[in-house]
Amino acid sequence: MGVAVRVLKANHGDCILVSHEGDLDTVNILIDGGTSMTFKYGPRQRYDGALAKVLDEIKNKGQHIELVVLTHIDDDHIHGLIKAFETAGYLSELVKSIWFNSSRLITQHFSVTEIPENNILLTDNSPQTSVMQGKELEALLDEIGCERAPLIMAGQDHRVGPFKLTVLSPCQNQLERLLHKWPSKFDSGATAAHDNDYQLSLKEIWEADEFESDLSIHNGSSIAFLLEIDNKKMLFLGDAHDPVIVNSLRELGFSEANRLNLDLVKISHHGSQYNTSSEFLSLIQASRYVISTNGLRHGLPNKRAIARIIKETSGQIFFNYSDVTKSLLLEDEVEDYASRFEVLNDEIRL
Repeated sequence: MGVAVRVLKANHGDCILVSHEGDLDTVNILIDGGTSMTFKYGPRQRYDGALAKVLDEIKNKGQHIELVVLTHIDDDHIHGLIKAFETAGYLSELVKSIWFNSSRLITQHFSVTEIPENNILLTDNSPQTSVMQGKELEALLDEIGCERAPLIMAGQDHRVGPFKLTVLSPCQNQLERLLHKWPSKFDSGATAAHDNDYQLSLKEIWEADEFESDLSIHNGSSIAFLLEIDNKKMLFLGDAHDPVIVNSLRELGFSEANRLNLDLVKISHHGSQYNTSSEFLSLIQASRYVISTNGLRHGLPNKRAIARIIKETSGQIFFNYSDVTKSLLLEDEVEDYASRFEVLNDEIRL
């Protein structure tokens, strides 16, 4: 009985499994799939990554994934899922429903001409088949009978088994900004410093801290939601824009005087300073703040974001890679603040 959250090692990306163990069954929600190596890696992808191992566990237990949430189209969130759909015996057999704001759904919503170049294509792993000859992800979802949610937008409430999901992002105008041909590659760190800011002291940051918001169109389209189950509350923010989350929380009635109490929040955009403001942190109070990244891309997490969490909250900051914690603090800061950091070894039990 209870809720388990597994923040998988997804390199610089996100891949999170939330499971509710009930009296009769277990309900699983998978949020993103990380990079391609989160599923398989090595020569000819011969080694199982964290996602493949978890999917094998679910399959061996006779369970399914009630919902896959693909928050947005950046490579470090989508590519592991694509590989898991391309490989027989994995997501095509396990998934029952999916949230995926595809280009086709977006163009249909706004009643504009479809943009075929944006459709997600799968290969069949045959050396004679090119990517352009592969099957569209949406065609596969139809073929396997996977339930498709309508366009996911802020303000919606959904039920998945015993879970309640309240959508906080994206807004309609953010999805409208995707009505163009998407580039072949997406730089999910375009708004994050490529050199880290770890040489700064916490005191320096606190004395001159001003928030600047992420401007990435693709991050702005990220699905973010409040997940509730058995009196437990969790925020999963993908790479969502901070002002949108702040606005959604205020519309739900939360404020500095009436904070949203949470058991866990997955911090937006791998701890980027452009996606976590002091204002956002003043609206919530969580016991666990989770950062998902190996720290090897785009200078993330930014120390400025970590400094805000330390200053504005009293919860623990969890990392899914131990190396990330080693250089965040200066020598004279370790004694006072290192106790705020924890490394995830396995699942979080709520």
